Amino acid sequence: MNRKTIVMALIMAVMCTAGYADPVDNSSPSQGKKEAALAGGTSYFEGVWVGAWDLVGGSMSGSASQDVTITIEKKNRKGFHKTLYSWGWAPSGTGGKIPPGSLTTSGKELDGAFIFWFKVKDGTKRTVKLEKQKDDVVKARLEREGPSTASQRPYYDGTLKRK
Repeated sequence: MNRKTIVMALIMAVMCTAGYADPVDNSSPSQGKKEAALAGGTSYFEGVWVGAWDLVGGSMSGSASQDVTITIEKKNRKGFHKTLYSWGWAPSGTGGKIPPGSLTTSGKELDGAFIFWFKVKDGTKRTVKLEKQKDDVVKARLEREGPSTASQRPYYDGTLKRK
């Protein structure tokens, strides 16, 4: 068999095993049951957050922003939250465009802030930190590790609102 046939068979096998869950109200950790909730209960940060990174700075002139959505799921038994991060089109500092994308990672609440990180294709680590600003609003920062060029900033700030 050729490789394409094997890959397609694998994809079909995975798709066939996908399950279905009825929508439920997850607003309370134990949903009225007598069993204990996970250690620490629910996090303020759980839910969907939408906003934009302010891209002004470096060699970029004027104002520019990049739409972002961060979905933080319930804490697992190890204390981590599955985190979905997606972003929209944005101008790059070199005159091109940054295409939209998304990724899934794990995040954790530390010292009153929610933090997750990922690496981009060139191996540069990016860290996102959310801090409660007021009810249903968080201050967000995307930090880029490593050296920055004149067209790059080491961080971008934004304000995200609960959706």
